[in-house]
Amino acid sequence: MIRLAPLFAPLAGVVLALATPVAAQSADPAALRAAERLVETMQVGEQFEQMFGMMAPVMAQNALAQMEAGQASRGFYEELVKGDYARKQKLQSILAEEYLTAIRAQMPRMKREYAREYALVFSAAELDALSDFFSTGAGAKFVAQTAPLQTKFSQVGQRIGLEVGMVATPKALERARTELDVETSK
Repeated sequence: MIRLAPLFAPLAGVVLALATPVAAQSADPAALRAAERLVETMQVGEQFEQMFGMMAPVMAQNALAQMEAGQASRGFYEELVKGDYARKQKLQSILAEEYLTAIRAQMPRMKREYAREYALVFSAAELDALSDFFSTGAGAKFVAQTAPLQTKFSQVGQRIGLEVGMVATPKALERARTELDVETSK
């Protein structure tokens, strides 16, 4: 019999994050309506769709790596994949599709909670002004370019992070060798 519980352990953090209750502060009803309009104007749902569309394959790849590395899940992983690269790719695709389906099911909730957070910070008048701004000219362009820019910003961060790692890791290892040797000789 296949034990599925160990397979879900890698995803527990994601599930817990989605299940964390929202603080019990209540927003002004007028501000909440204005915030809901802002969330629609800013195309939050579409931006999430694009963002998670890019993240789902990475999440699936990470889940596969965790399944393969985990003692409790390795057997099930090997049973599914059978050492076949095509089967591994199919499993990754299935995971990514299911992640997207699950996040799409949460989209209305995410939009409501975003609206609520905006309504707690901004007044109805401020939210209306933001919606007006994001509906025209530069604001609409900002909304349209947010997802592509986030992708580029992520790539910049990855590239610079890799460079930082290449510089810092050798220095850290040399320093560790020196400092740990000093501690050992005490």
